Amino acid sequence: MLKKFPHFLVLSFVLLILSNCTKEKSLKVNENHEAPEALLANEFIVRGTTFDSNLNTAYIYKIEMDTLTLMDTISIKEKAFSFKGISNQPEFYAIKVDESDVMYKFLVDASEISMFLNTNLFLSSTSSNSETQQVYFDYKSKIDAFDYKERELFLKYKSPQTASKRTSILNTDLENLQIEKIDFVKEFIEKNNNSHFTPFVLKENFHSFSTESLRKLHDTLSDGIKNLPSMKLIHNNIITLEEKEIQQNVKTTEYRPKAYSLSGPNSNGQTISLAALKGKVVLVDFWASWCAPCRATNPNLVQLHNKYKNKGLVILSVSEDKGEPEWLSAIQVDNLTWNTHILDKNKTIAFRYGVESIPFKMLVDKQGRIASGKISGSKLENRIIELLNE
Repeated sequence: MLKKFPHFLVLSFVLLILSNCTKEKSLKVNENHEAPEALLANEFIVRGTTFDSNLNTAYIYKIEMDTLTLMDTISIKEKAFSFKGISNQPEFYAIKVDESDVMYKFLVDASEISMFLNTNLFLSSTSSNSETQQVYFDYKSKIDAFDYKERELFLKYKSPQTASKRTSILNTDLENLQIEKIDFVKEFIEKNNNSHFTPFVLKENFHSFSTESLRKLHDTLSDGIKNLPSMKLIHNNIITLEEKEIQQNVKTTEYRPKAYSLSGPNSNGQTISLAALKGKVVLVDFWASWCAPCRATNPNLVQLHNKYKNKGLVILSVSEDKGEPEWLSAIQVDNLTWNTHILDKNKTIAFRYGVESIPFKMLVDKQGRIASGKISGSKLENRIIELLNE
């Protein structure tokens, strides 16, 4: 099931405590061709380089629940820098340089990560041989491509057209792109159900899926991923949504008065009674051959009959005609093929049900109770569907 389609949210993640984050001052990367130092368990190191000799200081932040925490301040010397830390599970960091407010976000895990800082920080990049990082790079490249397409759409429809037409086309194209994007995310989660990066993807796109879809995606994950602290938090949110939906679906007891007895001969002379139709959803239609608005609604009645007759709907037509010829002729001309027709010449039945004008349509549920008083249009069909599903 799809909802309206929202733009993707900014990544926010619940992460474990980062400890023992140390600073390496003025390090030169692999000076004298020394072998890279060995990393301890759960330790990471980021080795950075840049071509810009004017960059002096790097500020390292950790991203937690959309909050930035400054973790380190590092000098950039001879276009190089590095920093270490402990990562018990993958988490997002950000780096900014000197006085600029622009930040570059990157993923950290227990591995050696190479970083290149571009003068335009948005164009910076990282690389790593870890499996988690490879999954992240794959995901990011696809999402970046979707974002690029979105920007292209906005530029495309800046041409001088009628504003309403341009907006309509743009919204349609954006909606189709969003559907494509969500389909990709769904397939990505299912394909990478054993990756430590997948909880981030599910967290980022949490509000793009229905509760049912979230449950299915969660259940596709491996046991190891389900047991991650970040995934357990997401699972708790899914449970909360499920509980809310259950509460919303619990309907309060609806009072429905018992329908009055209703009977009479049909067009074939057979006695028709409302009581005999118990177990069916009955649409009681008060009408007459001389009533133009009534005749105008008859094609809709025919459609409803054909659509739902095999699902438990019966139409009981009560005519206020004075003469049988006119009544029978209208039944034939309007193709009212059901045999549940009653002639109410003296309006006795109509009076009992408080019918002051026609057309007048009401619904009786399977237990013989009035489920809807005067009802018409799309509400009529929607209510029929509800009653048939009870």
